[in-house]
Amino acid sequence: MVKKIILILTAALILFAGWFLLKDPLKRQLFFWQVRIDVPSFTQIQLTKDQNQSSTTEELEATKEDLVVKITKTTISDHKKYIQDRKFILQSLFLPTTSPYPEVITNVLECGEAFKPRLENVPDGTIYTLFAGERLNYGICIKDLVKFKSAYGIFDCQNKGIFEVKVFDKMESDKAAVIAKSFSCNLN
Repeated sequence: MVKKIILILTAALILFAGWFLLKDPLKRQLFFWQVRIDVPSFTQIQLTKDQNQSSTTEELEATKEDLVVKITKTTISDHKKYIQDRKFILQSLFLPTTSPYPEVITNVLECGEAFKPRLENVPDGTIYTLFAGERLNYGICIKDLVKFKSAYGIFDCQNKGIFEVKVFDKMESDKAAVIAKSFSCNLN
C-alpha cells in the first residue's frame, strides 16, 4: 500500500514538474538534458539539432535585450579529444601570427594581454572570460571592435554529453561570467 502511494505521489510530482516546465521552453530543454544553469526569463528561444555519423549536436539559443545565451550539447564518442580540439581552436585565435602585409614595422602580430581570455577551472569543465565582437565572434583584439563581455564554458557531463555554454552580455556588467559559472551537470 505504501509503495503504491509513493508511486502515485512520484508520478504526480513528475506531471506537475512537466506542466510547470511546459511554460518555459528553456527550462524544459534543460530539464530534458538533465543539466542546470541559472538564467533569467528570455523573450526568444530557438532550438536546432544536427546529426551526422560521428556526433549529434543540439543548440539552444536564448536572447533577451542585450543578453544572449547559447548552449550546445554534443554527443560524441571521444569526449577528451573533442574538448581538447575546442579549447585549441579558441586559444589559437590569440596566438602570435605573422603579418600578412609586406614592409610593416614588425612581422609578428600579437593580441594584447587585456584582450586574451582568462581561464578558470570549475567542476566538470573550464570557463574562459573574454571579449566578443558584434557578430558574437571571438578573437577580438582591438578595443573599437569589442561589443560584448563573454564567457565560454566547456563541460564534460559524461554520459549526458559535452556542453558548451556561450554567454554574451553588453559591456555594462559581468552577468556573462556569473551565468556561465552557474552551469552544472546535475539538476541539484
